[in-house]
Amino acid sequence: MVEAELNKENEEEPCFDDPVNFVDDIDEEDLVGDVLKQKPMIDEYEDNAILVFGLPAVGQERIGKLKNVLKKIFDNVNPSNSLHVPTDEAGCTKGVCFVEWPDKAIAEYACSVLEGYKLDKNHTFQAILFSNIEKFQDIDQQWKAPEPTEFTDIGDPWSWMHNNRCRDQFAIQYEKSGVPTVSVMWNIKGHDPEVADNAERPSWTESVFRWSPHGSYLTTIHSKGVLLWGGEKFARYRRFTHDNVQFVDFSPNENFLVTFAPSDGRWGEDEDCLRIWDVFTGEQLKGFSLYALTNRDHLPCWPFFCWSHDEKYFACAKAPEKDRLEKEKKVNGVSIYDSATMELLNRRSIIIDNLKTFSWNPSRNILAYYSEGEENTPAEFGLLDVPSGLKLRTARIYNVAEAQMWWQESGMRLAIHTQRYQKKVTKENGDVKYIGGTTSHIEIFDLSDKKDVSQMNIPLKEPFVSLGWEPHGDKLCVLTGNAAKCQPLVYRMDPTKHAPVPISKLDPVPQLNSVEWAPAGGWLAVLARLSTGGNIVFVDASGAEAKRSNVAEHPGFNKGYWDPTGRYFVTCCTQGGRAGADLGYRIYTFQGRELVRKNLDRLLQFKWRPRPPVKLPEQKLKEIKKNLKTTSVKFDREDNDEKVKASQEVIDKRRKIMTAFDSVRNKNIEMVKAMREKRMQLRDGIDTDDQSLKDQDLVEEKITVALSTQRTRTTSGEEDVGED
Repeated sequence: MVEAELNKENEEEPCFDDPVNFVDDIDEEDLVGDVLKQKPMIDEYEDNAILVFGLPAVGQERIGKLKNVLKKIFDNVNPSNSLHVPTDEAGCTKGVCFVEWPDKAIAEYACSVLEGYKLDKNHTFQAILFSNIEKFQDIDQQWKAPEPTEFTDIGDPWSWMHNNRCRDQFAIQYEKSGVPTVSVMWNIKGHDPEVADNAERPSWTESVFRWSPHGSYLTTIHSKGVLLWGGEKFARYRRFTHDNVQFVDFSPNENFLVTFAPSDGRWGEDEDCLRIWDVFTGEQLKGFSLYALTNRDHLPCWPFFCWSHDEKYFACAKAPEKDRLEKEKKVNGVSIYDSATMELLNRRSIIIDNLKTFSWNPSRNILAYYSEGEENTPAEFGLLDVPSGLKLRTARIYNVAEAQMWWQESGMRLAIHTQRYQKKVTKENGDVKYIGGTTSHIEIFDLSDKKDVSQMNIPLKEPFVSLGWEPHGDKLCVLTGNAAKCQPLVYRMDPTKHAPVPISKLDPVPQLNSVEWAPAGGWLAVLARLSTGGNIVFVDASGAEAKRSNVAEHPGFNKGYWDPTGRYFVTCCTQGGRAGADLGYRIYTFQGRELVRKNLDRLLQFKWRPRPPVKLPEQKLKEIKKNLKTTSVKFDREDNDEKVKASQEVIDKRRKIMTAFDSVRNKNIEMVKAMREKRMQLRDGIDTDDQSLKDQDLVEEKITVALSTQRTRTTSGEEDVGED
C-alpha cells in the first residue's frame, strides 16, 4: 500500500503547456466574452460615483450629524452606497460629498433623484456624475456652434387630401420583375388601383416601410438610418442617421421619432441604441442604453416606449431588480419620462409590484396596468393618473391565470379579459396545470362619468377568443367558442344598467379569431385569419340590433384593415402568413361586396395611408346630414359619369389598337403585292395567290395519329368472370 503510494508520487504529472511556437488564433472575446464583460474597469468607478453639491459647510463637531442625515437621504435611493465627505485643513466640510453606487444605472438614477433636492430652506442639492467632470476640464477649443439646417420645402404634406373624388391612398411592398418595390396607389371604386405620381420606386426601402400616424410622411429604413418622404411628389424631407437601424416608431402626433439599432459587438453595450428625435428639426433629443433600461442585451418588445395621447409623457417597464444571488426579480414598476426634458418624471419610477403589462388611455393621461398575482395575493388591475400618481380605480381578483386589456378608442372604457382557475399545480419542470379547467370573465371600467369610475362584469359561458370596441360608440363585440364553432356576441353599454346589455347573438362561423370595427363605427368585420376557409363576416351594427350583411372568403389571408373612412375593407396574404396561400390582396365595400382582387409576387406589406384627425364642428355635421340626399345624388352622378368615361376609354383604346393593326396589315399587303411578279418567276409562272387554283387542287385527306402504343392490362368485370 505504501509502496504504491510512493510510486504514484514519483510519477511525472502530465504537462498542459502549449507546444513551442504555438499561436492561439481564438479571440478571447469570442471564447469568454460574457466573462470579460464583467471585468472591472477603472472607468466603472468613475461612472458609479457622483458628486453632490449644495451641502452645508459645518465644523468638525457636526460632521457626524451631517453624515447621518445624508446617509438617510441616500439610503432612500439605494441602500448600497458609500459616502465620503471631504474636509479642509481646519476639518470643516467643503459643501460637497462623493457617493459611490453599485453600478452606473443606479448612479444615473441617483443623479436624477438628488438633482434639485431641498435639504432645507438654504440648501438645495446639485448632483453630477464623476465621469462628467472630465468634459468640463477638457473643453474643445475648436468647438463651433452647429449651423442651422436649411428648411426642406416638400409642399403640402396633406396634398392627397385635396383629391376631388375624396379618394384614399395605400402603399404596398412587393416584388416587381424580381426587384423589391414600394408603390403608393390611389384606391378607385370599381376600378384597378392606380399608382400615384412619382410614387413607385424599386428598392425604396431596405427592410420595411411605415406611414406616420397622420399620414404626413412615408418612412423608409436603410443601413445608415431612416428617411422621411412627403409632399405631392414624395420628396425627401428629413434624414436621421442611425447605423444598422432595425425598428422605427412615431409618437401619436408625429412630433417625435424613436429608432433602435442593436449593439455592434457580440458582448458590447451601445449607450445610444435607443434614440428619440425631433421630427421637425431632425435633432437627436435623447439616447438610451437598452441594458440600463432592461438589464438585458435584447429588445423585449416593440414599440419599446409607450406614448401618452398628447405626447407629454412616454413610458417603459422599470428594469427588474436582482436578489442576493444575482437572479432577476419580477418587474416592479413603470418608468415615465417627461418629453419636455427627456428626464424621469418626478425623478423616480412608479412602483407596481409584479407588473405584467400597462397601456395609456387614448384620450387622457391615465395609465392602465395589470399586476400579476401570486399564491396568496390577488392580481390587481388599476387606473393610474399621471402625473399625480393617484389610483383612480383598482380591482383585485384571485386565481387569475391570464389577462388582456383593450382600451376603447374614445378612452371612455377599458375591457379586461381574465381567465380564472380553481386550483393549479406546478410541476418540477415549471409547467402549470389547472385542475378543474378555467372560466372566462370580462371586467369593464367605465370612465364616462368624470367623478367616478364604475366597474361592470360579463361572465362568459364559452371560452373567450377575442373582443373589439366600437371606436366612439357604445357597443362591444365578443367572440366566444372554439376553432370549430365561434360565435360573435354584440353588447351595448346602457348607463341605467349595471352590466352591458346583449343585443345580438350572430350565427357561429368556424375559426373566427379577430374583431375589426370601422373607424366611424356602425359596421364591423369578424375575421378568421390564417385559416383554410378564410371567412370574413361583415356585420351591420348601426341599428338597434346587429345583423350579418355578407360573408366573404379569402383562404389563407393573415391581415385585415379598414380604410380611414370605413368605406372599404382589405384582406391581405403576405409573406409570413399561412404557407401555400396565394400572396395578394382583396378590397371589399363596407357591406362585404368584393371590388378588387390582386395577386402579387412576394407581397410583404399593405398599409392604408392614415388621415389626420380633423374633426368637423357639430353645426357642419348637422348640415351634411340634412343635405345628405342631395349630396348622394351628386356622387351617384359622378360615379355614373366615371363608368361611362371608363367605358369610352376602353373603346378608344381598342380603336387605337385596331387602327395600328390595320396600318401594319395594309403595309404588309402592299409589300406582298409588290413581290408577286418575282414569286411567279421562281414558281414557273404559277400564281400561288390565285384562289381558283387552290380550289381545283384541293384534295381531302384523312390522317390518323395514334395517341399511345403502350399496352395496359384491364381488370375484367363481374360478367366476364362469371363466363370464365
